[in-house]
Amino acid sequence: MGFSPALKYLIIVIVTLGMGFSVWLLPHDKKIKEESESITTPIDAKDEAGRYLQQASEDFFYHEFDRAIENYGKAITAYEKENQLEKAAKVYESIGDLYKFRRNLKAAEAQYILAMEYHHKINDPLGEARAMSHAGDLLLERGDNAGAGVWYKKGVELVKEGPPHQNQALLFENMGRFYWKTEKNIPEAIVWYTHTRDVFSALENQMGYDHISAVLNQLRQHNAGIVIPPR
Repeated sequence: MGFSPALKYLIIVIVTLGMGFSVWLLPHDKKIKEESESITTPIDAKDEAGRYLQQASEDFFYHEFDRAIENYGKAITAYEKENQLEKAAKVYESIGDLYKFRRNLKAAEAQYILAMEYHHKINDPLGEARAMSHAGDLLLERGDNAGAGVWYKKGVELVKEGPPHQNQALLFENMGRFYWKTEKNIPEAIVWYTHTRDVFSALENQMGYDHISAVLNQLRQHNAGIVIPPR
């Protein structure tokens, strides 16, 4: 004899509720652990410094900022033991980014300056210029356009005569964007975007070259008095 439609519906409801209830019977800490494992990468770097950096990233994700800074410091020490000084210097930039995220702008600026000094000490102009660009971005956010411009200009001066490099291109692009968006100095922006395009060309980076060429086309139209929508 078959079940009536009403009885079938009742059975389905009871089974569904039972399945949902069984999930909540799992230990609470087990559920949290399973969720954590699904949204964070494992700490599996082969080198000691890499593991500290992975742990710092996880700490940052969970807003355990003091622990993140502690692990960044351990990564610096590990890199110095391995004589990987450029990587050690770059960690100071990461600490600056963390303070910037927390809106502790004075501490962020101090870390970027530490990074600059470290990069300078080990004769790493690209790293030093990148830290200067971070400091410029920070001041720009604070509304200090003049101060930001000083850091950007110092940075590009360091790498202007260097061999083509991806970071060099990004620094030139940032300088061009500053002249375009902040200073409204289109001719100077064109100069720096042209430098950027030339670096991408030397690196045979077609995507970067095409992007900057499109920006230059827009800037030249703007400079010629043609009204174009903002990017």
